[in-house]
Amino acid sequence: MSRQVANEEIKSGRGEQAIYSERYVAFVDILGFSRIVRDSVQSTVQATKLAGTLNRIANRSEPPGIELGSGDDFKAQSFSDCTVLSENASDQGLLHLLDVLTIFALDLMANGILVRGGVARGPLYHKEGVVFGPALLDAYALESTIAKFPRILIDRRAHVDFKRIINDDELGSARREKIKLSGDGPPFLHVFEPFRFLTEKSPSWLLETRNGCNFSIQFHLDHSIYEPRIYEKLRWLAIYWNSSGLPIVRLPATM
Repeated sequence: MSRQVANEEIKSGRGEQAIYSERYVAFVDILGFSRIVRDSVQSTVQATKLAGTLNRIANRSEPPGIELGSGDDFKAQSFSDCTVLSENASDQGLLHLLDVLTIFALDLMANGILVRGGVARGPLYHKEGVVFGPALLDAYALESTIAKFPRILIDRRAHVDFKRIINDDELGSARREKIKLSGDGPPFLHVFEPFRFLTEKSPSWLLETRNGCNFSIQFHLDHSIYEPRIYEKLRWLAIYWNSSGLPIVRLPATM
């Protein structure tokens, strides 16, 4: 079904064909998932941490000291190496979805697990463990064909909405740094934004997660130098981390 047809059905509400609603949807790929599953035969450490994070998202629970709010009809489900999250296409829905994605990505990164994804707005069906629609295809295309690095890209429609929110809404203006532009163009979710103003009084989860992310990026980078395809992605992540004013990740010396 084309996007135009889907949009017409949403507006007209005709018969059983009006199955879609306008939503924001995130498609997230857990990188190295097959390795984590294979390694779990010998050690269940990473698999256990992955399961804990996925269950926390599915159960709408939050890390200690972190308050994300209720969102707007938030839904989540995981299958194999992918997680799909969605919310109604409202200002509250978009801001909440971006916050959940940030915590999700940081929680996994601190435990040595990286993600790549895409966020899109459009027609979507997401009920009772079933999700499909043009918006999901758009989010998947961002992740699979454009993202390349461990980042979560934002599509044009969601980005336009975000820019309107931060200009019109007091709550939105406080999150102005939530989305950044990549050096190669596309807007992406600034997952390190919560670390900008950490103090000794900040929630211990954030402090521990920042330290865990720092170690994880350095570890992955140091161990990827023999695989150029992987090293390129980890080097991008390390440069992004360093540019965020966080404890420096050392880049290997090059010729």
